[in-house]
Amino acid sequence: MNGYNAFQIYQSLKLHFTQTDYNAVKYNFKTSIRQSTFENRKDRYFFEKLSRRYDQSQLIDYYTANFICDLNVWIGNMSDDIYRNYIARHDKLSYTFTQDMKAMANQGHSFEKICTTSDDNSNNILLESLRADEIHFESVILVDLLVNFLRPLRSDLSDPLGVHSDLINMLLKYGIIMQRKQLPLSKAKNTILSIFKS
Repeated sequence: MNGYNAFQIYQSLKLHFTQTDYNAVKYNFKTSIRQSTFENRKDRYFFEKLSRRYDQSQLIDYYTANFICDLNVWIGNMSDDIYRNYIARHDKLSYTFTQDMKAMANQGHSFEKICTTSDDNSNNILLESLRADEIHFESVILVDLLVNFLRPLRSDLSDPLGVHSDLINMLLKYGIIMQRKQLPLSKAKNTILSIFKS
């Protein structure tokens, strides 16, 4: 791993989260950026430093953690604290998912209700809870991987400013990155069945 490789991973993830037709996993976190372009960058020191601290998989997680918090984050402002929180959430993914689903059930929501729009098609309970930091990105993505509700939701929501669409697109893109690793989908399904009993 060198600075140029770290820069390529950064660029591929930046494209992944900002371009609808680019999939960093499909292209193996590579871009057509030339090494000479990298060498002319004033911020290449940051990439060199990160390449010495992290391997490829860790760098992917590091950049992803920072991009899901702020798509416009500059490499020099990326945070190790955000990365550590991201790793902690992934280490206890099943527990976090269970707590998030319990929070939804305790508020009196049914599973069907959290996966659909409000009566006036203006919002969705999971997205609103995510914005309010009541639940985590990963929990919404696990629900989507189980029942595929985000794509239909994107077209059902009344969203003249594109606020919901931007969040849904980011979640779908983050879901692609999350699927690189083994996810506790069967545990998540059992959790949903036990929490949202009718």
